[in-house]
Amino acid sequence: MKKKNLYILIAALMIKGVVSSAQTNISQQQVGISEQVAVGIPEKIVSADGQYYMSPVWSPDGKYVAYTGSNYKGIWVKDLTTGKIEQITSEDAAGFGFEWSPDSKVILSRVAKYEGMKRYNAVKLFFVETREEKLLTDYRTFMPGLPHWASNGKKVYLYDGKKLNVLESGISAAALKKISARQKIVYSKNSEIYIGESAAQNFNSFKPFSDKEYLNITTSPDGLKIAFEVYGGNLYVMNSDGSGLVDLGKGYRPKWSPDSKRIAYMITEDDGDNYTSSDLYMVKADGTDKIQLTKTEGALEMNPSWSPDGKFIAYNEMNEGSIYLLPVNIQ
Repeated sequence: MKKKNLYILIAALMIKGVVSSAQTNISQQQVGISEQVAVGIPEKIVSADGQYYMSPVWSPDGKYVAYTGSNYKGIWVKDLTTGKIEQITSEDAAGFGFEWSPDSKVILSRVAKYEGMKRYNAVKLFFVETREEKLLTDYRTFMPGLPHWASNGKKVYLYDGKKLNVLESGISAAALKKISARQKIVYSKNSEIYIGESAAQNFNSFKPFSDKEYLNITTSPDGLKIAFEVYGGNLYVMNSDGSGLVDLGKGYRPKWSPDSKRIAYMITEDDGDNYTSSDLYMVKADGTDKIQLTKTEGALEMNPSWSPDGKFIAYNEMNEGSIYLLPVNIQ
């Protein structure tokens, strides 16, 4: 299906859902709303078809949605304009925490390989259009951190548990000259969160809590705030200068809206072995206007990813292993 036609179809479905929400399985429960938010009917864009897919990530230019398979093995890319799907790698662990480059041409990943009982990891680039691959590190037995883009895609940083490593991506400055980004370098160590503009300068460190571990730290697109989870605790937001800590309550895998005003995330329940429920939520960065986005009976809706225009959220349904787009209209 052409991208234009897909968006027209989804927009029509969204209008229908707003007029008669009783006909949908999507909850439009709203708490303390000060802005009108309309949640539409989700559209399945990738069917399982014998495979299992999860963790979609929208490209910055809005053209692609990339996603991974069971156990984060492999990465697939769907072109939303043509509908074409290509697998760009089948490597183990490639789909865990991968990131698009600012120009939407390259995917950054930490891949894995096994030799006997030993696991080795390396940082790798996958060029989506040319299908080229480039190793940025050798394979190592100890690589607890994930790689992230910095300096508008010219550099990649990796905190390896001991020190911050800065790697040259090899992407030409000419290819990136029109790309604007305020992404900060951020990582955690010993209950502290470190935030900096580049690896060449000193980092500011903040300790929101004593003796806590942080995960899924993510900076807002404007670089002014960060969201993070406390291991075994809640989801939080604070300013990038360490001030203004806000407790958002229970929540996992936060994703910032393109305008840096809201966060999409998931709330899950489990029985110790398996997930028993999972739904998507949205909240303002100051903790107000919490909205439940999904409430489909029997479904486990997880891993939200905003479209660059903020009008859709991609996610996966865990039971069936499919990828969906959810229209979200914020007035």
